[in-house]
Formats: sequence, structure tokens, C-alpha cells
Amino acid sequence: MAQSNRFPMPGSISTTKPFKSRPTTTTQDVDLDLSDDSDADEKKPIEDDQETLLDLSVKYPDYDNTGSKTYEKACRKFDVVPSSKITRKMDSDKETTLDLKHYGLDSKGTMAVAMAMVVNTTLTKLNLKGNNIGESGMLYIQVMMSENTTITSLDISENNLKSFGAKSIGMMLHDNKFLRELNIGGNGFTDLDAPFLTKKIEEHMALHYLNLSHNLFGDLSGNSFEHMIAENVSLEELDLSWNQFRIIGAKKIASGLKENDHLKIVNASWNGYDDDGGAAFGDVLANNKYLIELDISCCRIGPEGFGKVMKGLKSNDTLEVLKIGKNNIPDSAVETAVELLLTLDASTFKLECLDLSDVMLTGKSQERLAELKEPFPELEIIHGYTDSYGKRRMVGFGDMGQEALLCLKEYLEECNMTVTELFSRFDEDGSNSVDYDEFRQGIRDECIPLSSEQVDHLIKYIDIDGDGDIDFSELVLKIKEITKKRAEEMAQRDAESAKRRR
Repeated sequence: MAQSNRFPMPGSISTTKPFKSRPTTTTQDVDLDLSDDSDADEKKPIEDDQETLLDLSVKYPDYDNTGSKTYEKACRKFDVVPSSKITRKMDSDKETTLDLKHYGLDSKGTMAVAMAMVVNTTLTKLNLKGNNIGESGMLYIQVMMSENTTITSLDISENNLKSFGAKSIGMMLHDNKFLRELNIGGNGFTDLDAPFLTKKIEEHMALHYLNLSHNLFGDLSGNSFEHMIAENVSLEELDLSWNQFRIIGAKKIASGLKENDHLKIVNASWNGYDDDGGAAFGDVLANNKYLIELDISCCRIGPEGFGKVMKGLKSNDTLEVLKIGKNNIPDSAVETAVELLLTLDASTFKLECLDLSDVMLTGKSQERLAELKEPFPELEIIHGYTDSYGKRRMVGFGDMGQEALLCLKEYLEECNMTVTELFSRFDEDGSNSVDYDEFRQGIRDECIPLSSEQVDHLIKYIDIDGDGDIDFSELVLKIKEITKKRAEEMAQRDAESAKRRR
């Protein structure tokens, strides 16, 4: 590969082919001069794995076949402190992953990495999760990926890329046909951004794993996702969790799944489907013969929707894992589901795990569940926050106070509101504390979807010192605590899904 590469300057996305010298009306070009134009100061060798000054006096071969020399020169050009970790990874012939998640990269740091990755041909996985790559950094990633043919896994999640990033990612997918795994969750993408992404994903013939979780997609983008899911013939795992899909969105996603014959794992949890949406996914199970795992946990599904989902299993002989916990599923609905399962043919029934996490059952209902052990000895049923029978136990969040706090947290995310902003509306006198009545009134005024009973449990859960007031610090601590627990649970689920993919 040539030693001089050309990158478009940040500011707008070029629709022309990157790295060519012809002028365009939308971008400017900047040369990366790889010749030695300055003497590097003598420095001691650094072995730390974090951001460090490098020994730039090390002699490299004239031909930079690893990208490390390109990286150092780019750092000089952009006035960035180079990282010894990055150069070691590039120089190693045994490394395949450059993991820079939460590494503190800014736009310029990302630009330097992108330039180096054009040259490197050994690294196949690039993780830039949780940095601040910005528009300029994303543009350079787009340009790099249009030239790179070895990176098959890219993670640029939690970078708040928004609309510019969506357009840039769409162009990247148009140019690069080698990518197999893409994580772009947590970037603030909205319904307006969906067309830029879904059309290119639909046409991509190599992408096997796609994570779009923790964005702001909702019902208005339902048609785009329906078409993407129905038409794509390469995706095997799709994550749409933690978005804002409701009944219409659920029906559109379900319609796409009914037509798809490649997807094996779908995570559509933490949305708001209600019973009608649950019924739509029940229809998917009755008609789709390819899914092996479906997660629709915490989607406001009630007993009617749960019943429709379970009925879908009557015609399904492929699903191995069904996660539908953290929904409003009463004892009576579970008992009805047991009766239905007992009528199924054990020789064709493939379900290995029914996850009802945080569904609290009485002794009678647990006894009914136990009846399934004999006809389905391999079936693991998880319920409550500590109870399960089968191969393992899972801790969930059965406490109503914790569940109410999760609803409050979801409300803040949907409204793009901080805890500080919400509490300031409750705290009229600015004392950083409110009494129980003020807290209840604030919940009502904000129209946060919590029942009176849930609010009572939430108050008891938040008021750590029990002094009769809710302090701002108490609310912040509890939200951090529940966020950490939820992240640990999601990591456990991701690990289990990864095992099944292998």
C-alpha cells in the first residue's frame, strides 16, 4: 500500500470515493506526509498500557506494513500524544484486536488511529466504544473503512454520533462489504436517521451481527425496520433493545421477522409493546421457523399478550430461548401457560430456557411449574429474583421499589432529561431535598407512569437514611446502583448469547 494517503477534512460527508486526489465540492484533502520532517526527542522506553509518550527514536523499516509508523506520524501532525498500547498492538503479528473502549480518544486521536488502520492488515477487530470520536473522527473512520478489507468487527457504540454519524455509517456500509459485526448502539439515533442506516444494512451481504440498542428509534421508523429485517439475508443476530418502539413498532418488527429466514437471535427487550405488541411476537413464533432466541423482556406486556406469545409456541419447533420476564405476568397467566405446555409434543419441543425473571409467583404456581420437569427435563424456567429450577440460578430485580426506579430511569431517557433537571422540578425551594408528599406530587405532575403503590415502594427504596425526606444525593446513588446492576445482568445475557452463537 502506498505511503501517502489522503483523508477528507471534517465538516461534511463526501459522496465521492475517498483517498483520490481529484477535487470535490464537499471535502478538502489533506496529505499525510510520512517522511521524517522533524527530529524526535530522546525518550525512555515506556511499558505502560495507557496513553504514554513513545520512544520515537526507534528505527522502522522504510515500508510501514503495520501502521505503527503511520500512527506516530499522524499523531505528530494532529498534535496528539501517541499511545504505546496502540503501536504494540499494530506491531504484533499475534494480535487481531485493537480494543480502545473508553480510552479517552477525541476526534484527533481517532483520526490518527484511522490513518494507521488503512495500512495495517493484521488487526480484524476495532473497538472504539465510549470515546468522543466526534464528527471528524467518524468521517475518518468512514474513509478508512472504505479502504480497509481486513476489519470484520467494528464497535463505535456510545459515541453520541447522532444524525451526522448515521449518514456517515450508511456511506461506510455502502463502500465496505467485508464487515461482519457492527455495534452502533448508544449514539442518539432517531426515527429521522433510520432510513440512512436501514437501507444500507438491508443491502449488506456480509453483516452477521448488528447492535442498534440504546438509541431513540420509535414507531415512526417502523416501516424502515420492517423492510430491513424482511429483506436482509445475512443478519443472524439483531439487537433493538432499549429503544422507543411501541405497539406500531412492534407490529412492524414482527412483520419483518415473519418474512426473514436467516435471523437466529433477536433482542427486542426494553421497549413498550403492550399486549397488542406481545400478540404480534406470538404470531412470529407461530410462523418463523428459524429463530432460536427471542428476548422481549420488560416491554409492558400483560397477561393477554403473554398468553398469545405462549400460544405461538404450539407451532414452533426451533426456538430454544424465550426471555419474557420483567413484564406484568400474573400467577393465573403462568398457570394457563403451564397447561398449554403440557399439551405439546416433547419430541418436537426445542425450548431450553423460559426466562420469567422478576415474575413473582405464589407457591401454587411454582408447583404447577414443577409439573413441567417430567415431560421437559431439559427446560429451565427462571422466575422471581432468586428462584429457578434447572441448571443455574439468576438474580433479577423482583423488588417493586427497584422496578419503579427502573421505570423512572426509562422515563428520563425517553424525555432526554437528567436526574438534576427532574429533581429541580420537585424541589421548589432549592433545598436539595423533598418530603414524601412533594415527591408524590412531582411524579403526578410529570405524568411518570407509576401507580400509587409503586411510588410508595419507590420512596421506601430511595430514602436510605429513613429521615422522611428524599435527598437529591439519595436518588442519584440509587440510580447509579440500579444502572450498574442492570449492566451486569445485560453483560451476563450477552455472554450467554455469545456462547450460543459459537
